[in-house]
Amino acid sequence: MPVLNEAWILERFLRCASLWADHIVVADQGSTDGSAEIARNFEKVIFIDNKRTGDFNEMQMRAPLFEAASQIEGPKIFIGLDADEILTPNFDSPEWKTIRNAKPGTILSFPIYNLLPNGKYWNFGDIYCGYVADGTPYSTGLVHSPRMILPPGHDILLCHDICLLHYKYMDTGRMKDRNRWYQCFELINKENAPIGIFRRYHHLEAIPASQHLAWAEWWKEGYRQKGIEITSVLHQSEQRWNRQILEYFNQYGTSFFRPLNIWEINWEEAATSLGVRHDKSFRDPRHAW
Repeated sequence: MPVLNEAWILERFLRCASLWADHIVVADQGSTDGSAEIARNFEKVIFIDNKRTGDFNEMQMRAPLFEAASQIEGPKIFIGLDADEILTPNFDSPEWKTIRNAKPGTILSFPIYNLLPNGKYWNFGDIYCGYVADGTPYSTGLVHSPRMILPPGHDILLCHDICLLHYKYMDTGRMKDRNRWYQCFELINKENAPIGIFRRYHHLEAIPASQHLAWAEWWKEGYRQKGIEITSVLHQSEQRWNRQILEYFNQYGTSFFRPLNIWEINWEEAATSLGVRHDKSFRDPRHAW
């Protein structure tokens, strides 16, 4: 798992993962909120100081994780999660045995459920986040690339009983801040056209409430029996995304970002609050002033 300022959720993740993982490889990208200290407190954690400078790059974030994990002796099954994801607590599920018996080179797929703060969730589909190690190296791209080794033509084990619970939407403010940054980053790096960017970061708005389901009681009870509460999150301010957007404005000008849906923020006030100096106007470029 790569980590950058995830203290809002990291301890819960590590407590949950410690119930099923033999080793937890954490690559910290230079956190300033105590994430590194939290990770080092867990016995199973293999900690990597992966502080980097320069632009965002998922290959540089994740490759050291696989390098470290590959050095662990014996057969290995990799499961790549983010700090805001935990597995369902059905640790007696027969699927665990199926996973352990899968042949090397098998890709593992799990359903992922996006949790909402009103006690509901919606099924996002499935995600490839596991691999039975066979020596194949990890390789990916700049952003939104596969988090796992995915060689073409390999067997895929589709799990149905073991699922991922995803907490991204449990802190709406944090999620929107991060999504605004992603939109700017993708536009700068020509990863997507503006309409594609909009659809990627506003898909929740297209999910009707009728498709929202209630959290399963056994998720909560299973972890409660282990002394872990999973229904709330720590709402912790994280301004690095807004600060980076303001630096983008300084570099490219606001007109460059006009097609993006990021203008509900008063960016001039944000610049003053964060102490970001600027000579250009940070006003909404969609209107005449």
